[in-house]
Amino acid sequence: MKLKNLVVELKGAQKGAFACNTWMVQRGEQWVITGPNGSGKSYLAALLSGKLPLCGVQLAFGDGIEDHVSVVTFTQQQEQAATSWLQARWHGQNEDAINVRKFLSYEEVNEINPFEVRADETAERDAFAKRLRKFGGVFNVQPLWNRLLVQLSNGEMRRVLLTRALLKEPRLLILDDPFAGLDREMRIRLQDALNRLSDEGLPMLLMVRNEDEIPACATHRLFLDHVQIVGKRKRGQRRLHSKAQIPGKNDRRAFLGRVDPDPRSHRVSSLNPVIELRSISVRYGRRILFDKFDWTVNAGTRWIITGPNGSGKTTLLSLISGDNPAAYANDVRVFGHARGPGESLWPIRRRIGQVSPEIQCHFDTDMFCLDAVLSGRYNNEGQKMRPTRTSREEAREWLLKLGLAGVERIPLGALSAGRQRLVLLARAMFPKPDLLLLDEPCLNLDTDSKRLVLDVLEKLLNTHPEETVVCVTHRSDDIPRGFNRILRLPTAPSM
Repeated sequence: MKLKNLVVELKGAQKGAFACNTWMVQRGEQWVITGPNGSGKSYLAALLSGKLPLCGVQLAFGDGIEDHVSVVTFTQQQEQAATSWLQARWHGQNEDAINVRKFLSYEEVNEINPFEVRADETAERDAFAKRLRKFGGVFNVQPLWNRLLVQLSNGEMRRVLLTRALLKEPRLLILDDPFAGLDREMRIRLQDALNRLSDEGLPMLLMVRNEDEIPACATHRLFLDHVQIVGKRKRGQRRLHSKAQIPGKNDRRAFLGRVDPDPRSHRVSSLNPVIELRSISVRYGRRILFDKFDWTVNAGTRWIITGPNGSGKTTLLSLISGDNPAAYANDVRVFGHARGPGESLWPIRRRIGQVSPEIQCHFDTDMFCLDAVLSGRYNNEGQKMRPTRTSREEAREWLLKLGLAGVERIPLGALSAGRQRLVLLARAMFPKPDLLLLDEPCLNLDTDSKRLVLDVLEKLLNTHPEETVVCVTHRSDDIPRGFNRILRLPTAPSM
């Protein structure tokens, strides 16, 4: 018999995931779920949303809950990317791609068959339009209205998915790492929105990685490890977060606390540029990302790039890597070479190590983790280099450095999003690149994994002073020590 105030109840079997565990969520409770990477946070979200078979786990939902569960996860971004390719964002329109307006339309959100005969829905459509104005305003999706999904940045896509989830009028909202990829202003907006939704009585389960992301409305906390519940408790006094308490504050001091002048940078001549952007201009329709923009990165320097979602941070990296065709229409020089028609990218690209949310979204998740690391080494023709015994040992060492012992023969897709990110970080650093491009390297990582990554990067910078590194981040605590330059991009203007 169901309890009157029941939202969901979980009971584990004798063996397997959540073995002998029980957990109940009741109305009026807002649960924060934490644990290390691979602890089962995303797995639990998938179980509760019906995305995975229960495999012995028993779930009981309160009346009217089970069919009205909305979820937002990084996996959804990977699913959206499955119909395109890595460089699609920078190329022309795909006739099969849809824009944000259609993705957030009444028909798409409610999955209505266009050939279905339906009764008059004027009242429902009016209510939907009201919700769209409300949540579209919260997450500022209006400027994205006519953009294709494939063209959105990681943070912009997260804003669209959050809006879509709330348009479904959920009776249970599950958000897996909802703050990942969001700039500081949007993180504040999301926290405020969660607090208001809690006041309206919406039950929420929030899988978070950073303590400062826990909203004031959270009433309970669940601790996971190795897909088992290892603790649960009611939160005591509410931890109220003011704007000043959220890392990544939009002033120079927040980043200068982690970006320190480094005397090692002077060991390499400042007359040895690795990246040169000369008066570049990039625009998409009415959006102007760069207008006669100049930037030079000298060998051995370490740059942080920061700015609001959609300001052009990832676009800048795509010009450097050659993924963006706009690199051929502008004066972009990497290692002294300018892009030219018919020129092979691989002699330059093989000297670059790179990790980004986009690479993770499009990566072959069926590939074994050791093979994924080895795939980061190319020859001048763009072919993956045949692994040797030595290279296999080096790849294993990188996995061990990043806390990934025993994953060599596990498919990448079997890992959590955070552990996938660690594998791809190993892939980026394994070839010993001359230039390392890190786009949100600590995305999806728990506190311990983040600390490990920052320590590994710091040691890398200390032992290889000639290596040039560019890192995109929204959080000041995601920056390893040794970075000595900041490029802050403004919000992209429109014509």
